[in-house]
Amino acid sequence: MRNNNRAIIRRLSKQSFLANKSRNIFALIAVVLTTVLITAVFTIGISLSDGMQQMQIHAYGRSTEVDFQYLTQDEAQRVAEHPLIEEYGLSRLITTTTEGVFRQAQGEIHTADENFAEFTFSRPTTGRLPEAENEIALTSWILDAMNLPRELGQIVHLDFEVAGTPYSMDFTVCGFWDSDLNLQPYGILYISDTLADKLLAGVNPAETRLGGGYYGVTKLTANVDGKLSVLEDNVNTITQDTGIDAEAAGVLFNGAYSATGSDSGIVAAMALIIAIILVSGYLLIYNIFYISVMRDVRFYGLLKTIGATQKQLGRIVNFQALLLCVVGIPVGLFLGYLLGIVLIPVLLGFLSIDYMPTPPNPWIFLLGAALALVTVLISCHGPAKKAGRVSPVEAVRYTGLAASTAKKTKRGRGGAKISRMAWSNIFRSRKKASLVIASLSVGLILFNVVYTLVGSFDVNKFLQGHINGDFLIADTDYFSFARPYTPSYTLGEDLLSDIKELGGVQEVAKVYYANGFAPIEGNIKGGLINSQRKRILAEKPSLSEQEIDEIIEKTDFSAYGDSINAQVYGFDNYWLDKLEENMIEGNFDREKFLSGDYLLLGFDGEGMVQVGDTVTFSLDKDGEKRSYEVMGQVDYSALNSLGAHFISMPSFSVYLPSSEFESLANPDIMSATVIADEAAVDSLQTEIGALLVDNPEVDFRSRADYIAEMKTDNQQFALIGFTLCVVILLIGILNFVNTTMTNIFSRKQELAMLQSVGMTAKQGKKMLVLESIYYMAMALLVFVTVGYGISYFAVNAVTQGSAAYTYQFSFAPLVICFPILLLLACILPIQVHKSISRDSVVQRLRENE
Repeated sequence: MRNNNRAIIRRLSKQSFLANKSRNIFALIAVVLTTVLITAVFTIGISLSDGMQQMQIHAYGRSTEVDFQYLTQDEAQRVAEHPLIEEYGLSRLITTTTEGVFRQAQGEIHTADENFAEFTFSRPTTGRLPEAENEIALTSWILDAMNLPRELGQIVHLDFEVAGTPYSMDFTVCGFWDSDLNLQPYGILYISDTLADKLLAGVNPAETRLGGGYYGVTKLTANVDGKLSVLEDNVNTITQDTGIDAEAAGVLFNGAYSATGSDSGIVAAMALIIAIILVSGYLLIYNIFYISVMRDVRFYGLLKTIGATQKQLGRIVNFQALLLCVVGIPVGLFLGYLLGIVLIPVLLGFLSIDYMPTPPNPWIFLLGAALALVTVLISCHGPAKKAGRVSPVEAVRYTGLAASTAKKTKRGRGGAKISRMAWSNIFRSRKKASLVIASLSVGLILFNVVYTLVGSFDVNKFLQGHINGDFLIADTDYFSFARPYTPSYTLGEDLLSDIKELGGVQEVAKVYYANGFAPIEGNIKGGLINSQRKRILAEKPSLSEQEIDEIIEKTDFSAYGDSINAQVYGFDNYWLDKLEENMIEGNFDREKFLSGDYLLLGFDGEGMVQVGDTVTFSLDKDGEKRSYEVMGQVDYSALNSLGAHFISMPSFSVYLPSSEFESLANPDIMSATVIADEAAVDSLQTEIGALLVDNPEVDFRSRADYIAEMKTDNQQFALIGFTLCVVILLIGILNFVNTTMTNIFSRKQELAMLQSVGMTAKQGKKMLVLESIYYMAMALLVFVTVGYGISYFAVNAVTQGSAAYTYQFSFAPLVICFPILLLLACILPIQVHKSISRDSVVQRLRENE
């Protein structure tokens, strides 16, 4: 009997489903759109998370969980034999070099076994690891830097020293591989164990480790048995069992396996976007099925008269929803995944991240399908309950209008007004009106938020962080933010003099740079202690102040040597106004500053230097020491475009007049800014480029370059944001179209009755158009009140402290959207009314008899 009932329910559901063709079209579009958006967000989020983890692993330079960086060979052997070590690779650090092409990115000379090369993404993709004494394997960019072709058998010359002994040797390339210089800003070179043994003869790795040279130390990179949650405990067990000093061994965990900051950010963004999608999808699907149930109320009432239960009627509605899901969800999953794949490279390009393809994650489809299905079922729950509660008596009397209490008859001198009738009609079903207004408003508000954010891009604010003139000239590596700037000595006075002589050039303003060496004494030593205190507290927050003080007392600060590095900048006179504008402490006296006896303090995170202190340092390690009085402090972040793009910690930075550098034998001009006549900018772009053709190590950027770069990023962001907005706005418009069409079709008899008592077709159209316009007006009211409030707080929260955005209020979304919606509100009712008016008034009046 139960099986027969189920079969009857399914048959009735299919019949009702096939009879509601217009409803099915709208509902299917709603299911597909909702699934598309959910799947696209999951595709982007999950793929981005997977890709970011792979990037983090590559950024950390290894796929293994832990490194023991500075072991002796005996210690490495004991660690390798420990039962908790699952797999490992070994390498010996021979030395580092900063000679020749390694001036900007130092070269590290190692030995490596097959496992180490595999685990550190440095296995030669062409050739092999070295075996003979004169063979070498290296990263391919080193060959490029040496102007050698990427071919085996090339001769590579290296100058280096090992434990004080200089070497100048030629090697034959036996292998090379590609490496991302941005992720690993140093060069890796592998030599054979045979040569390594000769170079390290007489070198004691344990002693060089203590002295900070690390010649001959063994690095062991490994995966440890057990879960990541107990990795630290297992490593502690290994160090205790093998008797090695974890600090001396330089135990380093792979942060890619524990970094959760980016994942949590991705999850939060996904949750917010999906919440908006779910609300929009729910409003549309709910409204479609609610209207469908109300339209078929007589059908459900008749079923009740022949014995259908409330539960069975609810199943009819839910079964129809499942039929739509069977078609809509697979289509939505496919289209959503394609959309996500298209948008991922755009998003990563906006974030300046290289796209790392990952295989399709099954969770994308499982979560997308599950969430879309849940959304549809929840959306249909209310209408299904409504269908189940319909009584036969209500069904017979149903007219398509909400039941209401008797109201006092309205009287007026001018008779019934079309505008008043239209206004009253909207609120005959308050729930329906609320759903339509809410659905339209969500799309409009989101569109306004994205449009306002995109429109808040502040060109001048962005440029201040990158360039302060028309052209910026510097060493090629200065324009790479992936690694810290080191003195390059590539910019010469002769080149800058030639540029200054070009027509239209007003000024060439230089910024010098040097690593200063300040004696560790007084406040500077106090700053080091403070830095050590913070580090200990971050690693072991449970320690008491007394325990931290005891650790600090045992800390050997001799590793820093006699002095600490300070970042020292020398500014031409042109920059004095900028220094004065950004003073945050003290008073700027131009004459005193130019005397060379004073300096300005920039970054100082540890409080090593105070205004009024006297600071002593040299601009060369073996050079003359000079003392300067600290005149004041400058907001260093406001001078980012004139800085070295990194902060040395623990340390501090200072600003001096350029005259202090001009007296040096070989000062490093870090950058030069060209200020030019506006009319000459285009011609100077070509002329400066021609001057630099013979200087491949020098590059330049113009204001136009930076503007184009940022506009591209802004356009990519706009593409992603507006794609989401358009789809959600489309959901709202579909909701309005569906409501309007259903509302008019369900009132065919009512409109015919009005015509029979004297209302003309023109007046009928006017009433329906006014109803649609009232809907739009109320959505407009929500938009300009709640919408602009949400936009202000949301965009302000994002742009607060941004280096490129400043909140800008705009009426443009209002101007763009509402004429289109108003046109729709006028055209749609007229077309639907025209469709129902094909039948005569008598036919429409007798339709339900």
